[in-house]
Amino acid sequence: MKRYLSLLAAVITLIAFCLSGCSIGEISRESELKASVESTYDELTSTFSGESGQYGLVSEYLKSWAGKNDITMEANSNNYTVLTNPATDGYEDRESTLLQCGIRTDDFSASMQPLATALTALLGPENHGDIALIVTEIDNGEFTGASSVSKRYLQYDNFINIDQSDDVLLNTGGSYEMTSTMTAPITTDSPSYSNAFDITMSISGYHDPFDFDEHYPNPIETIGNLLANEKSSGQLFTLVSFESETTDGYTPTSATATVIVDSNDIDSFTKKFNSSYNNMKDRFESLNDNFVYTLTETSMPEVSMDSQTSDNIISLMYTLQSGVYLQDEDDGSLISASDISSVSTSDGKFRLTMTSRSTDSAVLDEMADVFLTTSGLCGISYSVSDKNMTWSSDSETGPAPYLTDALGSDEPVVPASLENSECCIFASKADLNMVSYRCNLQHMEIAMMNIIHFIENLAQ
Repeated sequence: MKRYLSLLAAVITLIAFCLSGCSIGEISRESELKASVESTYDELTSTFSGESGQYGLVSEYLKSWAGKNDITMEANSNNYTVLTNPATDGYEDRESTLLQCGIRTDDFSASMQPLATALTALLGPENHGDIALIVTEIDNGEFTGASSVSKRYLQYDNFINIDQSDDVLLNTGGSYEMTSTMTAPITTDSPSYSNAFDITMSISGYHDPFDFDEHYPNPIETIGNLLANEKSSGQLFTLVSFESETTDGYTPTSATATVIVDSNDIDSFTKKFNSSYNNMKDRFESLNDNFVYTLTETSMPEVSMDSQTSDNIISLMYTLQSGVYLQDEDDGSLISASDISSVSTSDGKFRLTMTSRSTDSAVLDEMADVFLTTSGLCGISYSVSDKNMTWSSDSETGPAPYLTDALGSDEPVVPASLENSECCIFASKADLNMVSYRCNLQHMEIAMMNIIHFIENLAQ
């Protein structure tokens, strides 16, 4: 009787598998992948136990891992690696999938969970179309790997970026973006005052100007605000030059303004600077980072800007609205923001560029009108680029609708974001149907299986 009941239980279990659409092989494959993601994560965290490290070490690991798992290493550059898993027999015509994750050289611990997820998902279900994985270097915040990847490695039907996050999020789109340019000729004159000073601010690393959870002060804006405060307090000075150092897509790393100050106002000018410095000191202490911000006397130049040109530039710095422009009144989410990207007064011309982003295209038009008015009131010319989308996904097909359904709730789905990411870099190279899947360690296995099931669905 007991033998009969055991046999009956086995038959019922088999019938349940068949009714659910799962084969014994599929169940076995899922168990194998679940075990693999755990063991891969354990191996990665024991191999890369430090908080920081070099991408080359990860590249060597990937080479070894690929050899052990019958995966092809398509490319192995200084700051990115491409691994491929060709379609199984008979499924060569199915849609392909490109996975991608970044290795943060200054935060290895946050990079291992996405890497374990991506490597295991690359192994694929029993049957699948072409699958590839690009592992990129993020060097002290700079997307060096993504920037270096050739367009020829991006020719896939679906793109899934995998990243670490405290909360489970599926980001399905970027934002609209425009670049504003403000220019004016510079008229010079003999210096009106007697003492020249350089005001310099520098920060380290590469930082996202649209990340307002950990927002770094912009050196251009910091010095511009100081000059505006000095002028509004009645200090007598003129601007000689204003220059910045910047890398496209990141907060400017340095800015320097040279001014000539009336001898009677040096003490009060210095007090205003000290107040600005102390404010920056508090900001950088909260960021747990370093900065340089100095006021240094320098040799007198032969010429400076005339008072009208100097006042127009300082007036623009005072009235130009940068930072957060519009937020949702209900949930506080960001709708639009802007950041000053560069400033220059070389070759007899003032030139300032500003990048603006919004989840609503119409808001960018409104911002452009405001900037045009502001520039005009300061005697400065204004032009604006065409709007473009930083990156997007297809709402009808591909990973966005599938993974949205898999998560089972609209709450973790973020349809648009102002932030910079590797997705922005890749989307500028090719037309990609893209999502960014972000999760914590507790969701790692679920995320891996959701991706596996998506790839499996493409093969049906």
